[in-house]
Amino acid sequence: MVKYKDKIIAYFDGCPDGVVVAANELYEKEFSKMSEAAFFKALERLAKSGIIQRVAKGMYMKSASSKGDDVLNHFFGENNDNGVYIGTRLYNKYGISDVRSDEIWLYSNSIKNETCNIDNIHVKKADIELDYENARVIEALEILQNYYKIENIDKYKFARFARQFAIGYNDERTVYVLEHMKYKKSTIAFMKKILDMYKVENSLQKYLSYASRYKVPPVQRIAKH
Repeated sequence: MVKYKDKIIAYFDGCPDGVVVAANELYEKEFSKMSEAAFFKALERLAKSGIIQRVAKGMYMKSASSKGDDVLNHFFGENNDNGVYIGTRLYNKYGISDVRSDEIWLYSNSIKNETCNIDNIHVKKADIELDYENARVIEALEILQNYYKIENIDKYKFARFARQFAIGYNDERTVYVLEHMKYKKSTIAFMKKILDMYKVENSLQKYLSYASRYKVPPVQRIAKH
C-alpha cells in the first residue's frame, strides 16, 4: 500500500499546477493493478492530509491557492475551446445585464457526468465540440431562452447582440447544435424571428409547427432600441 501511495503522490507532484485529475481515469490509466477500493481510499487519505485537494466528487488536484481559476482553466481547456459561459457571466460578456453573481455556470465537454458542482462553479456536460462557431450558437440560444429571466436587461445591448448574431449566422452549425442539445421550441422560434427580420436565410422552420403559437418577445419592438 505504501508503494502505491508514494506512486500516487509522485503522479500528482508531476502534474502541472492547476490540472484537475479525474480519479476514474487515473485509476484505469495508471493504477489498475491495485484494487479500486484501495486506490480511492488512498486518494481520500491524501486529500485529508492536505497532500492533494479534492475539488469535487471523483476529482482531485495538487493543493493550490487559486482553486477557482484552476478549475475554470481545466473546464475551458488549454485552447479555451472546451467550455462556454452561460448564465450571468454570459450576459455580462455582451453587456446585456450588469447584474453580477458569484455563481458561475458553464457548459464543458471535459466532464463525464451530466453535471459537476465545485463550490460556486456549476458545470453542465456538452457532448459537442465547443469551438468558436458552436459556442457562438450556444451563447445565442442561452440568451434567447432566458430572455425573460435576465435581470435588469439592457434591451439596446440585446438588440445589438441579436443583430450581430444574425449578420454572422451559420445555419449548418446552428442545426448541428440543435441536433445535439435540447432547447425549447419557443427559443428556436425566437431565433427564427430575429433571423427573418434581418432577412437571413435559415432552416429553423423544420423544428417548428405552423399550427403552434410560441411565446416569444415582440422582435420588432426590441430591434428598435
